[in-house]
Amino acid sequence: MSESGKDMTQAAELEKLRRENEILSEQVKRLVKAESRLYDYQEKLDAQVKEYSELYDLSRKLSTCTELPAIFELATGYVTNSLNYERVLFFHKSDDGAAYAVCACDGYYDHEEESAVSSLSIPRKAPFLAPLFSGETYRICTEGSRQHALSEYRAKLLMNEYLLCALGNPSDPPVLVAVGNSEENAEFNRRVSDSEEALFGIGNFVGLLSSAIENLIHYAGMKKALEQERLAEAKYRGIFENAMEGIFQTTPEGKFLSCNFATAAILGYQTPEEVLENVVDIGPQLYVDPKRRDELYALMSQRQNVKNFEVEFYRNDGSRIWVNLSTRPTFDDSGLLAYIDGIMQDITERKRDEDALRKLSQVVEQSPVSIVITDTSGRIEFVNPKFVQLTGYTLEEVMGRNPRFLKSGKGAPEESERLWQTITSGKVWEGEFLNKKKNGELFSEHATISPIRNKKGMVTHYLAVKEDITERKLLETQLFQSQKMESIGRLAGGVAHDFNNMLSVILGCAQLALRDAQEGTPLWQDLDQIIHAAKRSSDITRQLLAFSRNEVIAPREVNLNEHFAEMQKTLGRLIGEDIKMTFQPDPELWPVNADTTQLDQILVNLAVNARDAMENGGVLTVATANVTVDSSYSQYHLDASPGDYVQLSVSDTGCGMDRDTIDRIFEPFFTTKEVGKGTGLGLATVYGIVRQHNGFINVYSEPGQGTIFQINFPRFAGGAAVGENAAHDAAPAGSGTVLLVEDDALVRKMTLRALRDLGYTVIHASGADDAIAICRDGGTRIDVILTDVVMPGMNGKEMVDVIESFRPGLKVLFMSGYTRDLVAQRGVVDEGRHFIQKPFDLQSLGRKLKETLQDR
Repeated sequence: MSESGKDMTQAAELEKLRRENEILSEQVKRLVKAESRLYDYQEKLDAQVKEYSELYDLSRKLSTCTELPAIFELATGYVTNSLNYERVLFFHKSDDGAAYAVCACDGYYDHEEESAVSSLSIPRKAPFLAPLFSGETYRICTEGSRQHALSEYRAKLLMNEYLLCALGNPSDPPVLVAVGNSEENAEFNRRVSDSEEALFGIGNFVGLLSSAIENLIHYAGMKKALEQERLAEAKYRGIFENAMEGIFQTTPEGKFLSCNFATAAILGYQTPEEVLENVVDIGPQLYVDPKRRDELYALMSQRQNVKNFEVEFYRNDGSRIWVNLSTRPTFDDSGLLAYIDGIMQDITERKRDEDALRKLSQVVEQSPVSIVITDTSGRIEFVNPKFVQLTGYTLEEVMGRNPRFLKSGKGAPEESERLWQTITSGKVWEGEFLNKKKNGELFSEHATISPIRNKKGMVTHYLAVKEDITERKLLETQLFQSQKMESIGRLAGGVAHDFNNMLSVILGCAQLALRDAQEGTPLWQDLDQIIHAAKRSSDITRQLLAFSRNEVIAPREVNLNEHFAEMQKTLGRLIGEDIKMTFQPDPELWPVNADTTQLDQILVNLAVNARDAMENGGVLTVATANVTVDSSYSQYHLDASPGDYVQLSVSDTGCGMDRDTIDRIFEPFFTTKEVGKGTGLGLATVYGIVRQHNGFINVYSEPGQGTIFQINFPRFAGGAAVGENAAHDAAPAGSGTVLLVEDDALVRKMTLRALRDLGYTVIHASGADDAIAICRDGGTRIDVILTDVVMPGMNGKEMVDVIESFRPGLKVLFMSGYTRDLVAQRGVVDEGRHFIQKPFDLQSLGRKLKETLQDR
């Protein structure tokens, strides 16, 4: 081989060795790197094994914890010692779930820092926490983080970097944990980041801790539930055994499965065991009416609980009691009734009380007197129907008001003070009120007001029992007036007799002396004046005797029409030419038994009074009529007895009189005339003559409306008249609703009773304003209006004109004590209107109402 060939061979071998050396060198390098990585893996593996070992140790310790504070104590040590974070905070949810407050911490070695974080509380609604409740596993704030929601909590957590996780239920975690480092010590601890390596340890820790916390919460819940169940059972057992109500369970067939002592006591047994042993069929053994058991079972078969089923039971001794049952049926899987749970209450005493209360309520509701109950300050809490009927006020209108609102203002104020002082001192007050109704009408009441006391004797309310005595007071007034006139009559009669005796002496002596005196001399003139004065005085005594009904009379059968015809010329000359006199006789007039001289005296006195009342002229009307007085009228007019009468009416168109004057016109020496123009004995004489003839007299007058006197003489028993039987025909019954308008309370009460006796429904009003208000109510049915013609304020015609403007065609019957002609002359009643004159009897009123209602 040549040298060159050898050289080439050696060069090739050297190149081969170089390449092999390079390859070997690369392999050595790779082996060295692999060994280095192996060491790293070994370190990591050792660290993980250590963490798993410590985590397992933590898990073992956690399994023994029975309280959250113990879990937090173990966990804080694990975070700082095993996971190597500097600081850790645990937050526990508050009881109301509104915030998370620090409950454990570690890594805060400065006392101020530890105190600051220990009081930290984060609201649940804070934006900082919201992502954790909507799916995020954790929240990380690194050293360089610029997220404001995270960065603002650095200072609060005292961590420059932190990681926040939820423990337990993700949507509603009971606990939060935050781990991290301060800025000064971050480099010496595990750094916070979102790398897999950084999250590996904290992830295992969070999983283990969440499980431990959930298990503990579940265990605590079960423990609490078991304890509550035990307490509930003990409580139920205590309630069951000690309850005042009977508690029981029965089979559908009617046998007790269980019951408490109260059930046994209600049914008359000593122990529940006696009930279970002796009551084997509830239906026939307990139910007084077995059908009631069927009703109860029918309700339960509809799968509904039954409450407050009241039924009468037999007790063990055979006595009866009332019980209140509340039952609940239980059905098995096949839909059959399995058993019945129930509660039983003995309501026997309550039923007795209810029965007594019902009777008391009926007494109060149906009482003929008003009953008012107020509180201790006088505010009304209850009134009965009689109060509503009497006053016109409803319960709603008077509730809470003081009864003083009824006062008319005519009583003495000091009497109210005495009333209040009496009842507030615990005593009973009794007295009378003059009160005012809702429609303005006055009424009188007799009241007894007494305190109502509770079981402790304390006054809680006041009870007023009040009786309407208006009618009685009116009758008392009439009786007083009658008695007064009777007393005055006796006095006048006695005085007249004595005075007549003295006048006889005076007149006799004067006449004897006159014989001896020379005519024309002063003595003769004086004696003549004495005789004239004595004669005039004798006339006065005769009038007083007529008033006192002591004058001797000679009655005979008289026809008033014929007698007035004889007197007409005399009366015409008496009243003068400027007064027109008319006569309206009843052609079928009954006779009377009367003294004609006294009849003349009546006509003269009434004509003179009428003349004086019509200074500027007018109309004097004399009329006669047959009238019948029934018991309803005589009940309210003490001078009138039931029977047939002949009525003589004398009316004028003069100045009229007010109520106070009317009350006194028949008193002797009472006059409204000027001094020297009247003795005041004219009407007193008329009154005496009428009463002496067993008649009665009515007066109707209003200021400016004239006056009418109605003298009623008893019909002569021996006389007969055409149409006699017609006067006694039965009053025609009627139907419908009458609106009665009358300002005189006595006349209103009498007419109200008469209308009701005739069968009518009556609504009454005391004046025009009240009647108009009633008619404006479209829901109030009114078939006919019966109204007085002359009333204070608006008269009957004016009232009807107003009503007809909104209720056209409403039927109207006018009534008045004045004659029809008189009220027609004044334009108060239009032509064609229906009219009835007072006083009227039941038959006349019934016929006139029928006529009015049937008029088309």
